[in-house]
Formats: sequence, structure tokens, C-alpha cells
Amino acid sequence: MKAMKWITVITLLALPVLSYAEGPAQPPALVVTSQIHQKTIAKTLDVVGTLQFDRVSALSPEVSGQVEAVLVKEGDQVTKGAPLFRLNLDFVNNEIGTVRKKIAQVEIRLAQAKKDLTRYETLFKQQAASEQEYDKMRLSMEDLAMQKATLQENLALALLKKEKSVIRAPFAGVVLEKNADEGNWVVPGNPVCLLGSMDDLYVKVPMPEDLLVFARTGEELDVTITALGLTTRGRITGYIPVADTATKNIFVKVMLPRLETAVLNMSATVAMPASDKQEMTLVPRDALVTFNGQTLVYTINEGAAAPLPVTVLAYVEGAAGIAEGPVGPGMDVIIDGNDRLQPGQPVTVIEARK
Repeated sequence: MKAMKWITVITLLALPVLSYAEGPAQPPALVVTSQIHQKTIAKTLDVVGTLQFDRVSALSPEVSGQVEAVLVKEGDQVTKGAPLFRLNLDFVNNEIGTVRKKIAQVEIRLAQAKKDLTRYETLFKQQAASEQEYDKMRLSMEDLAMQKATLQENLALALLKKEKSVIRAPFAGVVLEKNADEGNWVVPGNPVCLLGSMDDLYVKVPMPEDLLVFARTGEELDVTITALGLTTRGRITGYIPVADTATKNIFVKVMLPRLETAVLNMSATVAMPASDKQEMTLVPRDALVTFNGQTLVYTINEGAAAPLPVTVLAYVEGAAGIAEGPVGPGMDVIIDGNDRLQPGQPVTVIEARK
């Protein structure tokens, strides 16, 4: 097997060099190199999962009413406390106005009752008024005070209805569904929209049950969301304790940092651990090049680009773990300027990274 690998190396090195040598002379390509290191990591398996919101709220109004304004649409991102829907306030405003007028009327009567009670109290002390008349005046004033307190409670309730007539976002998130439009009559318990938290995103990753043992809680993994052109790091937080009845896959939860954009059920590729950790040679991902279906890296041999084949076993933090072969720790590989290199092409190193 090793003999076959070296035959491949010789083929990659020799044939293209001959074709390059036959072409016209060109100036050396300017390249950047990086040194190869070793690290203890696990083999990985690229698994496609789906983007999910770990925190989702179906928002419904706390009071009944007719929708007067819809302030969001599906896909909108909103901040905590942002208004989403506004209900018609005609009846509530009328109720508030009526109660305030009643309070004003009671306050006038209460003020007069206090004056009358003060006068009767003086007369009572002078024995110019009966105790019965004094008690009647006192009870009348207390009754007016209770009426005022009741009306103030009614006013507070009406003002609360007015406040609750604006449906607000309980957290920062994205509107996943909108279920009400202007003119609709909405009631408590019937959702008007579905909101997903942008701070609680995770990838739901299907894993074969025999590989679940390698998915350790707290471990960080590379996550690629191709549709967003994004690669980030996720962290295993656990798994959903229900296996798929058909495939026997178990869904692992890989939490993500806050993203600027998120779409429910969007595909995301996660480099899931598929073995115990082991010493592995790491090369920068930027060093990997595909040539005739073969993954290889460019080294430098006597001032010229020299391709060497590699077998990728794992991906971790911008690097690739490779199988044992012609590429090993301490070697320098080209990480910039390798996209258009030809085997055997002269190169000039403008930066050598460690």
C-alpha cells in the first residue's frame, strides 16, 4: 500500500514537471509557507445537520382586540421589547376617558364631603349637631373615598389594557411565522407570530448510535453553513434522548454563537468526532489543493513547487489532520499562492510562518 502511495507521489512530481519545463520561462511565483505540527485530536466525520432555535415563543395577545397595525414581517430581526403588533385602542381610550371623568366628579363630591364633615365635627363637639348626623356625614365621606379607590383601580386596569394592546418581543430574535394581519380579531391564547431567539441557535446533528460515545459534552467543533458562506465553532451541549425509529440515529445538539442571519432548518455541516483522540499531523486548511481528484499539499523542493498527496482524517480550527505519509511534522507547506501553482514551478517565499 505504501509502495502505491509513493508511486502516486512520483507520478505527481514527475509528469507535471516535464510539462512545465516544456513551456515558456515564467518568473517565480510568490508564496507564503507555514510549518506543519502535531496535535492530539480525534478523527472527524462531516455530518450534515439542520439549524434550529433552542428558544422559540408563540406570541399571543394578553387582551382581545382588532389588529390595527402589523409592524413586522416574516424574516425580520427584532430587538427585545420591540413592538410587533398594535391593537385598536378606540374602546380602551373611551373607557379611560369615562373613568377619569367619574374620578373627577367623585373628587369634587369628596372634597365637599370633607368640608361638611369638618363643620359637623365642630358642631358635634359644641353639641349643636347629633351624633347620628355626624356619623352619617362621616360614612358618606368614606363611601366617596371607596368609590374613588374603585375608580382608580378601574383606571389602572384600563391603562394596563392599553399597554398590553401593543404586543412586544420578549427577547431579541427573528420572526419565523406571522399569523395575523390588519383587521383580524385576536384573543389571548391564539398565537399571532412565532419568534426564535438569535442567542439560542444550535445544529441538530444526526449521529449513528455507535459514534455517540465520541460526542462529548463541552467539546468544540467546526461548523460550516455553506448557504451563508460561514465557518464558525460550535459546542456540544448534549443530545435529544429520542432515537430515530428508522435510522437509529441520535440527534446531538451543537450550540452556536450568535449569528447575524439564521434560517430554521438550514443545512449546516459539523465535523463530528468519530474516534478517540490520537496524535495526528496537522496542516493548515489553506494548504489543501485538489488536483485530478487527489487532495495534496505543495512543499518546496530545490526552489520549485512539489506536490505531495495527503489523506484528510479530521478538521479542527482551520487545520486538517492527515494520515501518516510523505508529509510530516516540521515540513513547510505553501498556504498562499498555491491556487494556481503547477508542479515544478519555481517559487519565491515572501513569508514563512511557524
